[in-house]
Amino acid sequence: MSPLEPVRHRGASNRSAGWLLPLSGWMVIFYLIPLVFIIGTSFRTMVNYQLTSEFTMQNYLAIFAEPLYWKALRVSLLLAVKVVAITTLIAYPLAMVLVFIVPKRWRTFFLILIIAPFWTSYLIRAYSWFIVLGNNGILNLLLKSLGLIGQPVQILYTGTATTIGLVHYLLPIMTLTIYTTLENIDPKLLEAANDLGAGGLRSFFHVILPLSAGGLVNGMMFIYILAFADFVSPATLGGQTERVFPQLIVDAVQWNINWPLASALSIVMVAAIFLVLLVLSLFRNIGSRENGGSGK
Repeated sequence: MSPLEPVRHRGASNRSAGWLLPLSGWMVIFYLIPLVFIIGTSFRTMVNYQLTSEFTMQNYLAIFAEPLYWKALRVSLLLAVKVVAITTLIAYPLAMVLVFIVPKRWRTFFLILIIAPFWTSYLIRAYSWFIVLGNNGILNLLLKSLGLIGQPVQILYTGTATTIGLVHYLLPIMTLTIYTTLENIDPKLLEAANDLGAGGLRSFFHVILPLSAGGLVNGMMFIYILAFADFVSPATLGGQTERVFPQLIVDAVQWNINWPLASALSIVMVAAIFLVLLVLSLFRNIGSRENGGSGK
């Protein structure tokens, strides 16, 4: 080992510590401290719109005893899972086309088209679906002109409209996440698989999918968090026909001015999100072990 090697290691460690310090400070100030405050508030009550210092489990007991909260939690969970599944089924083939079929000189153009919806407000995008999904919207007029329906199909203010709005909102994020992962796959691996006689399907299942599993699961995690915590699409497109869990938190703050209940609901929501993320992380670890095994 070179005499300079320990010095290099110390220099790298110092640089890493220099990056970690502001990052840790950011996490403590903007995540850990608010989280501790929310947890503490969830065990208190409000009297005359003022927080008391009394410790109580009343808020959590009310959540677990009230069917309304359990139903909203189930609706949010199923909605998030549905959105993750649909965005994955659309985004993965789209990302594969961009990486393996579209020439490099055209990729930037198509990537700009994919992220173009983010140039407008999310709320504006949600309300724009009224033009498409309304009883007199483009979709119903098209179906009528084709003779497929006699009366307008009720799509707006339903769970289907909520799902459509969330998929439209989150699809670019999922596509870009998978695209970045697929683009980093070494083309020589696919050439080697082809030389060894692997067809398109075998190359996909034995090379592309295992190597992109980490990015795919990361994208699924991100989409699940955003879909579960969203209340804009359910409130606008869904018409609040089915209450989702984040809407109950908003109601507890805006209408009931019950911060302890809102805090308890927030902790339950974070716990529900964390449990699903834990399951998804297991799939990512399985993919990592398979990649390591194939590398040996």
